[in-house]
Amino acid sequence: MHGVGFGEKGVNPLTRTSFIITEDLTPTISLEDYCVDWAVNPPDAQVKWMIIKRVATMVRKMHAGGINHRDCYICHFLLHLPFTGREDDLKISVIDLHRAQIRQHVPLRWRDKDLIGLYFSSMNIGLTQRDIFRFMREYFSLPLREILQKESGLIHQADVKAARIKERTIRKNL
Repeated sequence: MHGVGFGEKGVNPLTRTSFIITEDLTPTISLEDYCVDWAVNPPDAQVKWMIIKRVATMVRKMHAGGINHRDCYICHFLLHLPFTGREDDLKISVIDLHRAQIRQHVPLRWRDKDLIGLYFSSMNIGLTQRDIFRFMREYFSLPLREILQKESGLIHQADVKAARIKERTIRKNL
């Protein structure tokens, strides 16, 4: 993604508004739409793992660079088309960064919110527990055993919050 324009209004950081214009990102499809039938029509395992690895790497690098998305859902990851299933054809862009926060380091609270958002938004696309673990290994760059020990709070929180978001989504008919 390449920026081609930027604008900003205001001097007060609390009320300042800004925008960025990028080159057109078509043809693309959101990962939410691309993966919508995976639960009933699973993709080739290598393709699924490749996408999981790429998203985990992108989010890890974003967080390592001090950026948290605040709306980190799979619908905000665009897969560029045509995608043949080969790794050298895999290009994914992140969109809707207007609420993103930029700091020296992403606080755990915001890191966890991004990861929980991704987890929630991918709950109904047919990912297995092994797929979730694969994402975690790539994101944390640690052995699974160590992740399960160090991040037990996040894992518990993800299950609880994802269930809460799902209940609210159903209740509010979103």
